[in-house]
Amino acid sequence: MRTHTSPSFGLRARAAWLAITVACASIVPFGLAVVPHPVWAKSEGDVALPPPAPRPAQRPQSSPAPNPPAGAADPVAQPSSRSSAPAVAPAVARTERLARINAAKSWGYQLNGLKIDEAARSPYDLLVVDATTGLAADRPFQPGEVAALKKKSDGSRRIVVSYLSIGEAEDYRPDYFTAEYMTEDAPDWLMHENPQWKGNRIIRFCNEGWQKTILGDDDGMSVYNSIELSPLYRLIELGLDGVYLDRVDVYSEVKKECPDAEAKMVAFVARLAAHARKKNPHFMVILQNAEELLEHKKMIEAIDAIAKEDLFYGVDYSERANSASYVKDVLANLKLAKAAGRPVFVVDYVKDRGKIQDAKRRIEAEGYIPYIGPRDLGKLWLPGINF
Repeated sequence: MRTHTSPSFGLRARAAWLAITVACASIVPFGLAVVPHPVWAKSEGDVALPPPAPRPAQRPQSSPAPNPPAGAADPVAQPSSRSSAPAVAPAVARTERLARINAAKSWGYQLNGLKIDEAARSPYDLLVVDATTGLAADRPFQPGEVAALKKKSDGSRRIVVSYLSIGEAEDYRPDYFTAEYMTEDAPDWLMHENPQWKGNRIIRFCNEGWQKTILGDDDGMSVYNSIELSPLYRLIELGLDGVYLDRVDVYSEVKKECPDAEAKMVAFVARLAAHARKKNPHFMVILQNAEELLEHKKMIEAIDAIAKEDLFYGVDYSERANSASYVKDVLANLKLAKAAGRPVFVVDYVKDRGKIQDAKRRIEAEGYIPYIGPRDLGKLWLPGINF
């Protein structure tokens, strides 16, 4: 599922980005260079890549951040993820991550229109949000807001992770997409628009330029300038517990552009996980869909959990029941995760009360954690009320 946002929001975001870009370009002081293009190492066989449109280096804003919502911890008081990660053996960190994620017995999923105070009051042990464009306030999350979401009403700890698509580029994300892509030469990793999701464009994920766009350099800094963090490291800096990877299944759509696409996608996810945990060994990676890749031991080792959309209903984007053969194949793959100690979270998008109860019952019967919600993910449904 891609992040859904209104066309007006996308236009506002792009217009705001262009305004900031022009303003920053006009005030870049002497000695602060505009980086002309990202630098990344090419793997053997890569062709020369025209880079994305350059962006001017920007100084961190000196103006105070907006006040966090009531109940949120003071962002200044939060430990910075820029400090050195605690020394912990990878095996120990993995054990601790898996213990925490396996303790989650409920989950919620909202990618746009989220209000911090409402989400913080929800009963969920795990919450999936979009830390870049998911707030109703039309701005990225603040560290204090992430801290507020981590605390449940009873004082216990909640796991909070952020959505990140690594198989499609969304044109309303100014951290890696500029309006120039629509009028000038686009980078080689950018392909056609997904006809089912306006504003989402298929990616040659195997292209080193795209992978570096998401990961950043060895220190997690943007490959477009030396000041901003990469999309992945920005989530770590916010204090999120992990990342929720979408469109991993794009590998099946770009096999011509990415030979041996299946193995290359597994390698990309493993690379992302290792890069994130270099900074925070306890950073979680949750895979959405692409459950057939669980046949690769390397994928199992890279992730901490898997989420599956449309298990029993709506694989064709309707509310119709899925075929028995489809369900059987999916369950066979999901069992690989369970056998490896990785919990399985499932979301079915149904509104009919009978189908809601049936989906919930069948998900729980498999030992998975259910969530039922609207397909646009614009509202957080609550157990006992909505399902």
